[in-house]
Amino acid sequence: MNRVTRRLAIAVLAGLVGGGALTLPGLGAPERSGLVTVRPLADSFVSSAVPRRNFGRARTLRVARSPRERAYLRFRLRLPGSVRRARLRIYVLGGRGSFKLALVPSSRWSERAITYRNAPIPGRAVSVTRAHHGWSQIDVTPLVQRSGLVTLAVGASRGAMRFASRERGARAPRIVVDTASPGESVIAAAGNIACDPLSPSFNNGVGTATECHQRATSNLLVGAGLAGVLTLGDAQYACGGYAAYQQVFNPTWGRVKGLVHPVLGNHDYRPGPLAGTDCDPAALPSGYLRYFGTAAGDPSRGYYSFDIGAWHLIALNTNCGEIGGCGPGSAQEVWLRADLAAHPSGCTLAYMHHPRFSSSWEQAGNTELDAFWRDLYAARVELVLAAHDHVYERFAPQDPNGRPDPMGIREFVVGTGGFSHHPFFAVQPNSVVRNNTTFGVLKLTLRAGGYDWRFVPEADAFADAGSGSCH
Repeated sequence: MNRVTRRLAIAVLAGLVGGGALTLPGLGAPERSGLVTVRPLADSFVSSAVPRRNFGRARTLRVARSPRERAYLRFRLRLPGSVRRARLRIYVLGGRGSFKLALVPSSRWSERAITYRNAPIPGRAVSVTRAHHGWSQIDVTPLVQRSGLVTLAVGASRGAMRFASRERGARAPRIVVDTASPGESVIAAAGNIACDPLSPSFNNGVGTATECHQRATSNLLVGAGLAGVLTLGDAQYACGGYAAYQQVFNPTWGRVKGLVHPVLGNHDYRPGPLAGTDCDPAALPSGYLRYFGTAAGDPSRGYYSFDIGAWHLIALNTNCGEIGGCGPGSAQEVWLRADLAAHPSGCTLAYMHHPRFSSSWEQAGNTELDAFWRDLYAARVELVLAAHDHVYERFAPQDPNGRPDPMGIREFVVGTGGFSHHPFFAVQPNSVVRNNTTFGVLKLTLRAGGYDWRFVPEADAFADAGSGSCH
C-alpha cells in the first residue's frame, strides 16, 4: 500500500468510525443535509515574471499586481439539489492588499502544464476582498449554479498575497455549497428580459455594458435544479413578436422553457410595424401566446394559477386596459377571489408585470391594482413579485395602503432580466433595498411554512437575501 492509498484508507476508516461526513478532494460530500463541501481537483498559479514556468506542485498560490500573478482553482461539483448559496473558503498565508475573484470560462487546463503564456483568460471580477491572515470566505453563488466543472481565478486588485494550495491538506481551498433540502422547491424570477434583435444594443447577442444581458442572466438558470421559472412580463422586446422570441429569448431563457410560467407585459401588446421585430399589427399578444402555448394559460385571459410543492402560485395579467379592467367586479378580480377561496391554507405567491408600489420613475403607486392587492391581503398572501420598472427593489411587509404590517405582503420588483435599467426617484415608504445597476434573478426557496430569498447577480458584488414565514 503506497502512502497516498494508506492516507486515503485511514481517512475513510476515521470517517466511518466517527460517524461523521467525509470530504474527499474533488468530490462533494454532505456535512449536513443540503450542505456540500468540495476541494479542488487542481490548482496552480502563473506569473508574468516567468511566463513559461509551471507551479502546479507548489504548496503556495501567489497573486500579485506586479509582476502579474494569478491563481487558478478547478472544482468538480456534484450537487444533490439546486443551489441556495455557495462560498469559496481560501486560507491567506501572508501578504497585504486585496484580491479579486472571477469565473474562468474554460476548465480545460492542466495543473502540471499551466503557465502564464497558456493560462485561460478569466471573466469579469465579481468580488474584491481585503486579505487578512487566516480563512477568508467569499460568496460565489452567481458562479456556482450547477453540477460540473468550474474554474475560479484569484487575482490581486492591490498588493501581493499568498494562499494555501490544495497540497496543504487541512488548509486547502474549498467551495461550500448550501443546496435545497428534501421538501423544498427553488424557483427563479425576473422580468424585462430580451432585447429586440434589431436593437443596436443587441450586438449579435453580445449586448453592451448596460443593455441586452439576457444571455448572462439565463446562465443563472440553466442546470440549476429549479422547480420553476417565473418571467415577470416583457420577456421579449420590443413588441413580443414571435420571430423576436425565436431569435433572442429562445436561445437564452428558452433553454429552460419547460420550466417557465409566464405573465404578459405591456410590450406584448405593443403595435407594429415600427415598434420592433414581427409585431402584431392589431397590438395583440399573438407572439407571446404562440411561443409559450399552453404554459400561458387560457389565451383569452392571460391569468392562471398552479402549485409548486407546498405553495400556491397565481399569475395575474395587469395590462388592465387590454382585458376589461382590474377593479372590483372585473372578470379577473372575481376569478382571483374565487381562486384564493379555493386555496385557503398553506403559502401563496402572486406575480404580475406591473408593481403596486415602486420607487422607480414609472409609477410611485399603481392604484389600478388596488383591488387585486386588497384581495391578496385579505387572503394573507405572503409574496408578490413584479417587474415593469427595470430595477431591483424589496419592500417590507405592508398593507394595501402602503402601511407597515408584519402580516402584510412582501413585494419584490425584479425588472433585472437583462434589457436595461431605470433610475430611482422618490423612495417609497417601506422600501428596504434598491439597486438599478445590476442584472440578475431572484431565487426563492419555497417550503411548507416559509421561504428564503436571494438575489443572484449576473456578475456583481450586489446581493440581497433573507427569510420569511408564511402567515
